[in-house]
Amino acid sequence: MSKPFITYIAQVEKLKNEKNLIITDSDFAVESLQNISYYALIDGYKHPFIDIHTRKYNKGACFEDIVALYEFDEELRGLFFKYLCRVERKMRSSISYHFCKEHGEHQEEYLNPNNYGKISKNKIGITKLIKMLGMMAKQNKDHEYLVYQRNKYHNVPLWVIVNTLTFGQISKMFEFLPQNIQGMICQDFRNVKKNEMIKYLKVLTLYRNVCAHNERLFSYHTYIDIPDTLLHKKLGISKNGSKYKCGKNDLFSVVIVFRYLLPKTDFLLFKKQLLHIFNRYEKQNSNLKLDALFEYMGFPSNWKELTKFRKI
Repeated sequence: MSKPFITYIAQVEKLKNEKNLIITDSDFAVESLQNISYYALIDGYKHPFIDIHTRKYNKGACFEDIVALYEFDEELRGLFFKYLCRVERKMRSSISYHFCKEHGEHQEEYLNPNNYGKISKNKIGITKLIKMLGMMAKQNKDHEYLVYQRNKYHNVPLWVIVNTLTFGQISKMFEFLPQNIQGMICQDFRNVKKNEMIKYLKVLTLYRNVCAHNERLFSYHTYIDIPDTLLHKKLGISKNGSKYKCGKNDLFSVVIVFRYLLPKTDFLLFKKQLLHIFNRYEKQNSNLKLDALFEYMGFPSNWKELTKFRKI
């Protein structure tokens, strides 16, 4: 059966009377539901406060707890999105620089399948990528700078067109490039191995989409694992069999990737801002401890030591 429509006031009454959620300020609850929606707020963030057996809220859980978790997650999304965009920006720059250094500035070069890798499984993907790039270079009118380049120079260089690509498309383009260009790009990120980079970019693409679409971040897990790193070992992360329990497909895996792909000064600033978010949440909330959130996010208790160790 589908769930029937009920008013904001009725939603608040249901939470109080049927689900045993403490609501001391009904006006605040109604306003929050208006601004965020029941689905995004309650269905999105209730789980840490629910008894899985009774499907009712734990004793002492209140509406403000859920709002606080939502706002904490909102802050996380803003911070992670900022640095995801920095990785994306550098990857755009590096791809266009090294491709054009090798093949020149003419659009025919990035539309030539011979200038991509020869791995057979990528053939269909390369064809789709080139078709999309051709549409952008020759027909797209949504971006004024593309139209300007097309009309004035009859050519749209790769360093222009990469600005129109999504993180996912940038990730695919890197994967499809020949090994020599991949290697030069990896050197720009302090010699990350190309197969590691491919996995890193796939995971970051998924997390970028979560941030960009305002979806729940703190408990999100990808279906792709990042490769094992020296940092997993140095932090002493425990294993299930041969697989590390955390830092593989959770939010902490993104922190590990940032450690490899961001410049040192950027990563240190990211860590400082992340600590500020954690500390503020810990001071303001008591019913859901930060340690419990760390379990959802895959953060080991010694995660702050990440900057003590060499990465390779």
